[in-house]
Amino acid sequence: MSVEFLERPTMEHVFQLEVRKSGALIGHIRCDEKGFYQYYRGPLNQLIYEFEDDDLDRMKQRVAAREESSPLTY
Repeated sequence: MSVEFLERPTMEHVFQLEVRKSGALIGHIRCDEKGFYQYYRGPLNQLIYEFEDDDLDRMKQRVAAREESSPLTY
């Protein structure tokens, strides 16, 4: 099962990616006003981020490694 990152247009945040595993939405990555990327795990989680990084590629690698080793539970 591979993790996919799909850009999602939004008016609330400058940048947001959907994180999908086997087509199911499992979380999202947002960029805050300071340029840090934050991973919010879970399809409805908007409050508590699990990871934060200032490098998007490194964030994607970290999220993919975590989610590929986890069972799909959402």
